[in-house]
Amino acid sequence: MSTDSALSQYYRQPEIYITLPSSGQFYPEGALEMPATGELPVYPMTAKDDIIIKTPDALISGEAVAQVIQSCIPNIKDPWSMPASDVDYILIAIRIASYGNEMEIEQTCNECNHEHVIGLNLDGYIDKLSKITFNNELTIITYGEIKVHIKPLSYLELSLLQRRAFEEQQAIQLASNSEGMDPDEVKEVYNKILKNMTDINISTVSSGVHGIELPNGDLVVNKEEIITFVNNTSIRLFNKITATLDTIREKTTLAPVDIECPECKHKSNMPLLFDYSSFFV
Repeated sequence: MSTDSALSQYYRQPEIYITLPSSGQFYPEGALEMPATGELPVYPMTAKDDIIIKTPDALISGEAVAQVIQSCIPNIKDPWSMPASDVDYILIAIRIASYGNEMEIEQTCNECNHEHVIGLNLDGYIDKLSKITFNNELTIITYGEIKVHIKPLSYLELSLLQRRAFEEQQAIQLASNSEGMDPDEVKEVYNKILKNMTDINISTVSSGVHGIELPNGDLVVNKEEIITFVNNTSIRLFNKITATLDTIREKTTLAPVDIECPECKHKSNMPLLFDYSSFFV
């Protein structure tokens, strides 16, 4: 006898189908189940997903976003491993599947402080991102006898780096507001922050290196070896790697939204970042 509920046919169904900007590249084996069509079904959020996405602790750690992605796009088996270049696109798709393609953003004019609402049509953004293509040849840097294989950062790597950068920003604010602290202590705090920010920069670049191809064709992928290599390479190669990572990131960076205040007609623009902590709220 079947154990399926008589109501199962009325459970949520896919609302839209999407083609990933990465086309499934850069996903580790087992992290993505790609349909034969290349299009992933996107389900609307459940009530449980809505609760998770509004849980502050889970948002800070990135766990809320990972859980919602796995719930709404079950073909993505391991959201932590997906390339960060797919994240905004996926979140927009889930937003559309859950609430429709219109999204309102509250805005305060920085000229007259008038509060107003901006309406965005998300179809245009999803269409732009779906047309992005990644060429594997562009992710390989030839440097002398070696080749550096570049990849987008994973969502896990991006989350950890953003969290560390946020913690250092808080440390800078605390140090700048610390009255009565001994000048030597202040100097020590700033030196520590500088070291930590340098480490974050090195970690970012190292995380974007998939491997180093040697002249004999061997590919070194050990993370510790790559970090040591990045720390000891020339500034010229370091800048090449950074520029390549920036190019990958810029492909999926959305242009800012042009805004005109309805009260004073002041024109400005607003970065469209789709901050995870407020995207679905």
